[in-house]
Amino acid sequence: MRDRSCWPGGSRRYAAPVRAAALALAALLAAALLAACGPTSPVEPGGEAGDALAIVDALPSPGDLRGPPGAEADAAALTRAFTGEDDPELAEVVERRAPTDAATRTWSSPGGGTLTVVATAWPSHLVATGVGSDLAQFLVADGGSAWTPAEVRSSRGARRDDPAEIRLGLSVGPNALYVRATGDVDEDTVITAMERMRLVLEGQTG
Repeated sequence: MRDRSCWPGGSRRYAAPVRAAALALAALLAAALLAACGPTSPVEPGGEAGDALAIVDALPSPGDLRGPPGAEADAAALTRAFTGEDDPELAEVVERRAPTDAATRTWSSPGGGTLTVVATAWPSHLVATGVGSDLAQFLVADGGSAWTPAEVRSSRGARRDDPAEIRLGLSVGPNALYVRATGDVDEDTVITAMERMRLVLEGQTG
């Protein structure tokens, strides 16, 4: 039986952040169920859902990064994109949140770094707000620090120097946009990817 106290590969660094992520997403669902049902309720979508696969596929390959086209994503694939690890418990939580659309895309740099973008749509704005931004913040609990780039003021993110990782989440209505970078992929690349995804989403939904 797998040791549930640590991540696959024996690293215990992610155990607490992953459990916290699962608990946070579970709390989002509970809050949504308890919320009022009026037109301004957080259980409302708050806007139109975009086309997740079209969003990630609209991005050009950044600089010398290369990778395959985007692909629709199930809960397991979303978990890997969000955190860089496989975790059945977190995947189960994501599946229970029932994303209505989801796609991911990943590029790799010659130096071994990665850039992953994720576009998802959810049943409510509340869940969309929490998914990417809260998962980004769990990097803070794993040795990182909070980071909100001036170019994307409504986003929430985090960054860590060792091992190098950057996460950035942004929600628009029922849509959650998320960017995760590792290794030598820099902040400017992350910001540009997020800005481009937001522009594509705005073009889809008005």
